[in-house]
Amino acid sequence: MASIGKKSRAVRFGENNMANNINIFPFTMFKAAHHITTLCTTVLVCTAGVAATETLHPITPPSSHAATHWGVELDDDVYSSDLTLSAEYAPLARVSVYADASFRFLSYSYEYSTEGYIHNYCNLHVNGFNETYAGVKAMLWRGVGIDLGWRFPPGEGSQVARFHRLNVEPFTTLQFSRDLLVGTALRYNTFLEEGGFKPGDEVGVRGSFVWRFGQNARRTAGWQLTEKFLYQVRIEDSENRNLARPYRQMKDQYRGMKIDYEIMRYFEIFKVPLGIGLNYQIKKGTLFGFETGHLIGVSVGGR
Repeated sequence: MASIGKKSRAVRFGENNMANNINIFPFTMFKAAHHITTLCTTVLVCTAGVAATETLHPITPPSSHAATHWGVELDDDVYSSDLTLSAEYAPLARVSVYADASFRFLSYSYEYSTEGYIHNYCNLHVNGFNETYAGVKAMLWRGVGIDLGWRFPPGEGSQVARFHRLNVEPFTTLQFSRDLLVGTALRYNTFLEEGGFKPGDEVGVRGSFVWRFGQNARRTAGWQLTEKFLYQVRIEDSENRNLARPYRQMKDQYRGMKIDYEIMRYFEIFKVPLGIGLNYQIKKGTLFGFETGHLIGVSVGGR
């Protein structure tokens, strides 16, 4: 009888374990699918050779996440609409790879003048892929890291930024509180010569803060407010090396700034945060265009 009782308890114990495993199985599979999807998205974006006009991301430690963004932009009297895919994957706690990719669906300009005559002008630009951004981010010390990125020339979606670019950014992150992360970075850009033209090197400074509020107990749902800032200066003239040396300088030591605001609302789906939000970006200065640019967009992604 004692052996039968032990056997019954063993059977009940096994049934309980099986029930627990069944309960956690969907969550485990969803988490695994989330990480696999992030990895595959990053690889696809990196190998596709396509991407967006440069996206301002917050300065954060390496992590795994993916997001998509649809935006409408006005830049130098050109109206455009882009769909952007951003992904970052951290195989190690201190190292990640990332990429941004997008396609320009619509781009057109319109001018109207009445100075002595009536004039209307509309130009539908060629649509296609923009320039590609891919790189590696690593933490070297507590709160101190480096970001190495490469920009590939665009396809038919952009008529600017058509040079390969190396970007080096040492950065710092400071967790002011459980809900507030502040990041700062210094930037250096250098370009490869193409067709006899060599853009001048650039330096800049970036900053960001990420504030989470209204979080649930597991911090997987709630609000997130992000502000990002970039100020950049071209420190030497670009050169047209097809000309004699005294005439190569292009006198374009421009400077400019970008500021981006984003509000996201995250929801918990199978214990994984998925968010939707709005963002607005303004850019000024001759480095980013001769007129003030504006961008309004909608984002969907996980963290």
